[in-house]
Amino acid sequence: MNHFAAIRTFVSAAELKSFSAASKALNIETSTVSRHVADLEADLRIALFNRSTRGLTLTEAGRLFYSHAAQLLLQWEEARSLTSALNARPAGLLRLSVPSAFGRLHVMPLVDEFLRLHPEISLDITFNDDMQDLIESRIDLSIRIGTLPDSTMHARRLAPQRRFAWASPAWIAAHPEPDLVNGKQDLQILMFSRLHGDGWYARRTDSDEGWSRVPVNYRFSANDSEALLYACRSGGGIAILPDWLVWQDAQAGRLQRVLPAWEFSMYRAETAVWIVYPRKKIVSSKVRSFIDFIVEKTGSPAWWQNPQN
Repeated sequence: MNHFAAIRTFVSAAELKSFSAASKALNIETSTVSRHVADLEADLRIALFNRSTRGLTLTEAGRLFYSHAAQLLLQWEEARSLTSALNARPAGLLRLSVPSAFGRLHVMPLVDEFLRLHPEISLDITFNDDMQDLIESRIDLSIRIGTLPDSTMHARRLAPQRRFAWASPAWIAAHPEPDLVNGKQDLQILMFSRLHGDGWYARRTDSDEGWSRVPVNYRFSANDSEALLYACRSGGGIAILPDWLVWQDAQAGRLQRVLPAWEFSMYRAETAVWIVYPRKKIVSSKVRSFIDFIVEKTGSPAWWQNPQN
């Protein structure tokens, strides 16, 4: 029995709670998954899974074995990373996690060039707007947008993020100028449903003032920034959008600033685009190569914040 292969298969099946899901994740036959688990159980002389029509659950022994097996795989990955870091030519599989809209707009256009520059690296990109446990998900590097409460990770700021209020020229022509301070008007906000609480935080543009909660009324919400952009462009109302998303529409005149005296945030703090990766003694060359690449391509200030673009 190949113990390492069997352990990797067991951990995948335990995390996905399915032999068929593990076979897809590992690109092996379902029968191979079943055989690896059976070999482990025979070797350990104890059942690791309870099997039922509703799926797999770990037995008490399975939970104990999983806690050690998962740690063993992490140590193996770290050993590989430490060794590959000594290689002047970065190589291997690089697992990235990126926010959905940002990844499509600012990572995917660069993939081909990065792979041509580093022919021994393969990329596996996950599009995910949720905060992930990078260690548990075996993610090498993540791009996150917002604030960074997790101090267990290395973080490098890729670019600041600024949010402003935007609307289409047609909407602006058909509505009186909104008044955020007195709040006497229905602002017809297109709401970002991932927002915490009942409204945005706002402060005077380019000021050192604190952020204040601004309650809003809305009839449409979506959990995707690009959906809000499309609704806003179509004249649906005012949308609070990040600069990295709206810059092309602003340059083309499809959207215009409203409430220009104000900037907005999801949090009571400024936010940014971050590069995040697990703390390790040595950062692998494949991770360093992508960080250097994306930092150079983004520029300072970020290219989408440069009026000349």
